[in-house]
Amino acid sequence: MRFVQGSVYAYRTSRGVRRWDYVCELSPDPATGKRRQQRKQGFELERDAAKALRDLMVQADGGAVVPRDTVTVAQFLVDEWLPTKAPSSATEGGRRSRGRVGVATWQQYAGYVRAYIVPQIGGVKLQDLTASHLERAYTELERSGGRRGQGVSAKTLANVHGILHKALADAVRWDRVVRNVADLVDPPRAAKPKTEVWTLDELRAFIRHVEDDELYALWLLYATTGLRRGEALGLRWPDLDLANGLTTVNQTLGAIGGKPVWKPRPKSEASARTLALDPLTVRALKAHRKQQQELQMMAGPRWPREPKDSRGIARADVVFTRPDGTLINPERVSKWFERHVRLAGLPKIRLHDVRHSYATAALRQATGWHEVKTLSRRLGHASVGMTLDTYAHALPADDQVLGRHPCAAAVEPRCVAARVFIDRHRRLRSGSFLGDPHDSTAWSGHRAVHEPSTTATAMVTPYFVQLRMQVP
Repeated sequence: MRFVQGSVYAYRTSRGVRRWDYVCELSPDPATGKRRQQRKQGFELERDAAKALRDLMVQADGGAVVPRDTVTVAQFLVDEWLPTKAPSSATEGGRRSRGRVGVATWQQYAGYVRAYIVPQIGGVKLQDLTASHLERAYTELERSGGRRGQGVSAKTLANVHGILHKALADAVRWDRVVRNVADLVDPPRAAKPKTEVWTLDELRAFIRHVEDDELYALWLLYATTGLRRGEALGLRWPDLDLANGLTTVNQTLGAIGGKPVWKPRPKSEASARTLALDPLTVRALKAHRKQQQELQMMAGPRWPREPKDSRGIARADVVFTRPDGTLINPERVSKWFERHVRLAGLPKIRLHDVRHSYATAALRQATGWHEVKTLSRRLGHASVGMTLDTYAHALPADDQVLGRHPCAAAVEPRCVAARVFIDRHRRLRSGSFLGDPHDSTAWSGHRAVHEPSTTATAMVTPYFVQLRMQVP
């Protein structure tokens, strides 16, 4: 073990004034083994320099001292921190590897650093950064720190704080600063956006409106599975088992800088999942495959066997492509959806809100925790808690019931759930997940028949039944 050592020296300034400084010998750099010193000048009295040296040596013995340097916040973020977070190669567009993030996340980090953080505190030395610097920066961003001179939103400010907190936490771990000053600031809080959803009647109206659209199967897939935008666009024909009515999410197609980019892994481990498809969606996908095959024959050798994204990464057998076989830009899909909504005269929602509409309808029809758990896995959520927290608005009637009949409401749902479970089991058709779709007994009542022991992600709700019964 090496003890911390130090000395106090007298010196004269350029004007001949006597001053004192100290030099503290720190432990060698653990990474390079190089000698490290910390020095401070300008003390008028020897005892002041000696006291400062003793305090520093006590901190150094406890591991709370870092070597002084002149690196600014901008230099640290742009030259050191961001490169450690970037994917290590063009093919690594997915999840983290030793602290690295996906391409989209990294570009968001870089964009926020350059647009909001560097202009506010980029010139401050990293080791001189204080909570007051952050408070003033946040105030300025709220007032006029946006890209066009307007104040930024609460969500943007919360994102800025989150990125700074991550970066400064890494600076502490790398012995660049002693503490994370972002911990000393009240974090900005963004109001949770209100989720807009369609009713089943509105969803049926949308499906009828897009019946003749060349991407009808895609719109139907969004409506009956709750897939995210990139999950559906990232599907390849090997991911679909149309004979058994199943689809698997293995990769996604995202948009970075307005261009399509393959992400070789889904959003999270829970997002990699297998889902059951209802008969209507299966028929639509089969028709879509036939249409794609016809276009491929017409294009001949001009049809790209493995369409490439903006970074040159190729994937074969993509389900949803442009008529010439190239990849669809996910941002285009969102714009096409907005146009369809406007032409259909429906309430304006985002494409992602179709997923919320699906989840809301399914949750309202659930009769027990086993179905909520299955719905959570079907949505690709990490936990049931996340599902319930996101879609708590879907159960307003339950609160009214509990308010009027607290005892009855606590008992009766269990009886209803038991009766529905028994009824399902009796009507189960062997060898078929949904039973015979043409059998009126299998599709009557409030729920589609399904086998409780089937794959956990396979859940078909009345949402599908009502959609199928009224949309040809």
